[in-house]
Amino acid sequence: MKTVVVNQNGKTFSAVSGKNKSFGKTVGEAIDALEKQTPGEPNSVIYIQDFQPDEFFTAEQQRRLSELMQKFKDNDSDFSAEEKKELEKLIDEELEGSAKRVAKIAEKLGK
Repeated sequence: MKTVVVNQNGKTFSAVSGKNKSFGKTVGEAIDALEKQTPGEPNSVIYIQDFQPDEFFTAEQQRRLSELMQKFKDNDSDFSAEEKKELEKLIDEELEGSAKRVAKIAEKLGK
């Protein structure tokens, strides 16, 4: 089963299926890019996150992600290598949290 997770963060959407990730300007663009990476996999589930803190991605993580993204957007030339690494880690954690949310929902639906 393929899981498609869609997150809206400002104007960027992302989708993930297993270890495959894609991004787009719209939900459809992100999903289409993911479909190209995972052809022929049936049974997609689409989950649109409401960005409330939870057990998978905390309020502190959300706050820091927002800070780093704003700093990067405002002036990426002042963005240090350490901040870039931290931002990438938080984005990965957010995507992983989304996948875990979907798995939890799918488990509840399966019962």
